[in-house]
Amino acid sequence: MTPKPVTSLGYALLGLIRQQPRTGYALRKVFETTPMGSYSSSPGSIYPALAGLERLGLIEARDDGDDRKARGKGLFHLTPAGSAAFGAWLAGPVDGKDLTTAMLRFSFLRAGSDRALIDAFLDSFEAAATQQAGGLRQFLAGEIGRAMPLQSRLAVEYGCRQFEAGAQWAVWAKTVLRGD
Repeated sequence: MTPKPVTSLGYALLGLIRQQPRTGYALRKVFETTPMGSYSSSPGSIYPALAGLERLGLIEARDDGDDRKARGKGLFHLTPAGSAAFGAWLAGPVDGKDLTTAMLRFSFLRAGSDRALIDAFLDSFEAAATQQAGGLRQFLAGEIGRAMPLQSRLAVEYGCRQFEAGAQWAVWAKTVLRGD
């Protein structure tokens, strides 16, 4: 059986564990108390995702000397495979299907990261957002788009404007990061 790919929740967990080893409960608290809550703070989501990451060999629970693991509360650590998988995810190009989770990736590209990696991410994000906006604009200009009810056209226009704003944000973010 082919292992399931890592989900956006899984990458969020890997990123948080990379920042510092944490228990499942501590990870849930991060999701409950930050904007990351949109990924779910539910034990019914977090613990199965952690178990899946363990099965994939990307994380491991350790007792770190205080017998937590024996009580099922070990601190989760990234394995070398987990570090590699997370690094590959961070370094990958942004594509149109990835725009919704791209900000999660960007948030884990900390100031100490390779500046070229951050610039490549922002360039890739800008290109993907521009391409998505252009595709929606073409759709609206086409026969099907022109025949749509007004509310449907306005909904597609909203999507166009979101993608265009995303592309503008990427240009602005590069300027801010350069200190211009």
